[in-house]
Parts: sequence; C-alpha cells; structure tokens
Amino acid sequence: MTQKTMGWSRRETLSLLLGGGGSWWVKGCVQAPSGQRESPSQKQAIDTPQENKVQAINNVSTGELPDSIAAVFQDTSNLDAVFTALMPAVVDVLQCDRCFLFIRDPQQKRTRITHGYSRDSRWPTMVQANWNRESPSLNAKDPLTLSAYQSPEAHFIEDIETAPPGTLDINLERSVFGHRALVHAPIYADAEFCGILEPCVFETPRLWTDSDRTLIQNLQQVLGSWIIRYLQSVP
Repeated sequence: MTQKTMGWSRRETLSLLLGGGGSWWVKGCVQAPSGQRESPSQKQAIDTPQENKVQAINNVSTGELPDSIAAVFQDTSNLDAVFTALMPAVVDVLQCDRCFLFIRDPQQKRTRITHGYSRDSRWPTMVQANWNRESPSLNAKDPLTLSAYQSPEAHFIEDIETAPPGTLDINLERSVFGHRALVHAPIYADAEFCGILEPCVFETPRLWTDSDRTLIQNLQQVLGSWIIRYLQSVP
C-alpha cells in the first residue's frame, strides 16, 4: 500500500497548498467510460445552492437502495463503521474500481476525504488522515468542485478525455485522481453542501446506466443526514 501526503479539495490536492494535511491511502478504482458532464453554472456563487434541486435531494428510504447497501445503514450506533462498509458496497453494486466519500463541515469550514475503498492497491483510496481548512478561492478554480458548491446535481463522466470543455480540469483528473470515468455526486443537507460521493473507473471509459444513476441519486438523498450526524460525533 502506498501513501501520499496531500490536502483536498481536488485542486488543493494537486497544488499541495493546504500544507500536506491528509494521508491518501492507495487502493483501487474501477474504469468508467467517457460521459458527458454539465459545466457548472457561472450565474451562482459558491455556497449559494439551487433551492429547487436541493429540495429534490431530500429524504428517501433506505428501502429504495439495493439490499447489500441498505443493510449497511442498519447499524445506527457507529457512523464511522457505516461509511467504511458503504464504500466497498457501492463499488460492488456499481462494479467500479474505487469509491470515496469527501465530507465538508459547513460549521467549522473544514474538509476531508474520510472514507474510501479501492479494488486494487495500485489505485489510492484517497483517504486523508486529517481535516483541512476549507479554501473557497482554490475550490472555485476546479469546475467539478465549483459545481458541488453550487448545486447537488450529480455529474456522470463516461470519459474524462472526451468531456466537454469546462466540465473538468483534465490535468487534475489525470495526474491526481488517475481515473478514466467517474461520478461526482454532491451531497446536501438542509440546503447546505456537506459532501461528495465519488465512484470511479480506471483505464477504460464507462457508460453509466439508468440504474447506476438511480442508485447515486438515492444515496445522495440518504447520506446528507448521516453526514451531519457524523460531523456531530467527530472532534
């Protein structure tokens, strides 16, 4: 298992401008074909979510999730264990290579990739050991991160190499994340951005199916309240 010391957001990871706050543990990521992705709306500022879309990312029963994923949420006493078990469960259902959970603490203005799982040790889980101070100015330079601050709308990228201009920072995706296809799914709670779920695939493009999209949308709806509870339980 290899390890890098970096901070997050996506661009902060590349530039190491957060002072090397987190440890990124190597594990696997799955390949996803190239997918179209909507570029972030420049009409809205960071931290100003689109209310109508936030309302759509609301409450959903875990009964609407696949059994293997719904079972993860049965243990309400240990939120860390829930998120730890969720990562390989998502990878298994989506048949992808890696999944990680990025959490943003809106109250303390800090961020961290708290949980991740990879099928193969060649690919880092991206998990960070420490919290990093949030840096909106750096976040705004990366289209994917900027879009997460603006709206809970998920982006399904089938191939980073053919994504429309303005969708992503291709150099960042290649050099830091190393994936070929990904889902970038912002998580909101009470109309506030609090996390990102990011499954991905390495080496090949990936067509994200309707069932993939439904799963991601349901997880976006479920995870918001769980992340808030998690934040209340960690120092």
